[in-house]
Amino acid sequence: MKKTLFAILFATVALNGCSDDGGGGTGGTAGTGGTAGTGGTAGTGGTAGTGGTGGTGGTGGTGGMMGDVFYEQNFDSLAVNPGGPIGDGWRYYVNAFATPAYNYSGDAPQGPQISDLVNDQGGAEQGTQQLVVYSDYENADQADGVLIETNVFQERTIGADDIGTTLEFRFQAKRGNINDPADANCAAPNMCDATANAFIKTLDPDNGFLPSASDSVDTSDLSTTWGGFALSIEITAALENDILQFGFQTNTTNYWPSGNFYDNVLVTQSPTAP
Repeated sequence: MKKTLFAILFATVALNGCSDDGGGGTGGTAGTGGTAGTGGTAGTGGTAGTGGTGGTGGTGGTGGMMGDVFYEQNFDSLAVNPGGPIGDGWRYYVNAFATPAYNYSGDAPQGPQISDLVNDQGGAEQGTQQLVVYSDYENADQADGVLIETNVFQERTIGADDIGTTLEFRFQAKRGNINDPADANCAAPNMCDATANAFIKTLDPDNGFLPSASDSVDTSDLSTTWGGFALSIEITAALENDILQFGFQTNTTNYWPSGNFYDNVLVTQSPTAP
C-alpha cells in the first residue's frame, strides 16, 4: 500500500558508488581508495544554493492527503538504468564552495555519484524501489576540504493559477550511511560532520534567484526506520513567475559519507486558509 507520490536554481555561488557501508548501496567513491557516502541535488538554468540545513519542517505521516495532487512519485515504476537518469524530471545541482566558487548541474543520475535507485531499503509502504541521495565523490576538491553542496530536486514555475494556494511537500525518509562511524573517512582522529535536509522553496529570478519563500527540515540524523515528514509554503501574488523547487540536499567534504533514503514523494495543492 505504498503511496505514489522537481531542478534547483540556487543563488549562492550552492547504489551504486564505492562504499564500505553494507546496506542498500548508500556509498559514493572515496578520495584515496576510502569509502564514500550517498548524496545528492540540483537545478536547471543558472543559479545558486542555500547551503546549510533547514530545520523548520514538521514531521508526520504521508497519509491524510488533502488538496489536489501537484506531484507524486514513489520511484517504483522508474526504469532501472545504472548510470542513466533517475527520470521523471529529477535534476541535480552541485555547488562547490571553493575559491572561486563554482557549480554544475544535470539530470539526477542512477549512480555512481549523487543519487541512485535502490531496491533493498523499503518495507511494505516503500514498495520495490527507493531514492538514495548523497554527495559527488568524484569531485576532487573534497580532498582539499572544499564544501560540496549537492541538491536533487524537482522544479516548476509559479503561475497565476497557483496564487492563493498552499503547497504541501510530504515524503518518507530513513538514515543511510551519513556520518557512519564505521566508514574509514570517519575513523579517529577524523570527525565526520556531513549534513542533509529536505526543502520546498521558491526562488526569485528578478532578485538573483534568492529564496522568496521556503520551508525545510534537517535530515542529518534520521532514524534507521522509515518516518514521514511534511513541509509547506503559501503561494502569494508576489511569487508569480518565481521558480518552485522541492527535493533533498547534502553538504559534505573530505569524502564524508552522506547518504539518506527517500520515498513516497507527494506534493499537494489546496486553497490557503483565510
